[in-house]
Amino acid sequence: MLFLLFLIPLTKSISYPNNSVQISRSPYLHEPSSVSHCNARPLLGIAGAHRGYCESGWTYYNETDACYKNFFSATFDGAESVCITVGGHLTSIHSYKENAFVAELAKSGKTLTGADDTTWIGLVRSDHLDSRLPVKWMWTDGTAVDYLEWTPDHPGAERCVLLWSDPHVSEYTKLWYRKWANYPCRITVRTFVCKKMACYFNA
Repeated sequence: MLFLLFLIPLTKSISYPNNSVQISRSPYLHEPSSVSHCNARPLLGIAGAHRGYCESGWTYYNETDACYKNFFSATFDGAESVCITVGGHLTSIHSYKENAFVAELAKSGKTLTGADDTTWIGLVRSDHLDSRLPVKWMWTDGTAVDYLEWTPDHPGAERCVLLWSDPHVSEYTKLWYRKWANYPCRITVRTFVCKKMACYFNA
């Protein structure tokens, strides 16, 4: 069952302070939960003036000034719903370095045997929930699609995108490691990564 989407004004924006990525005018830009995740003070040793930090259980990545967390077992829509609930979205990816970071965070350390062992990311076709829209790829957080890392035989016709976060068992699909493929949104995969803005604390 698809979760309900709450559209917000096109002027709404999300920005990651250390990232030059601009927000696109996306009808799929959903309002994250308004519950603050920045109430906890940072751990000793990382506090500094305007230094980004994350709440417990999240991983800070200085290249994007954002927080990431790995969750388990969901369809694409279920995964995005969880990410919105915790104050973010399925992760967008804007560079080779960020892609490697997300893959490392999500990896199981095992050799994959199929798509259900992979990781949902936030790339989706615009017609996923509204067939009237022009077909294009977009991130659920509304940031620009300025980096792609497709496997050799993708994208195909399916609408939701996963990341091969571990090597695959077959010789051919070993080439898919840390690359993306589009699959049916309804399948349940092993893991998904949420991303949200970092918190700040002035020392």
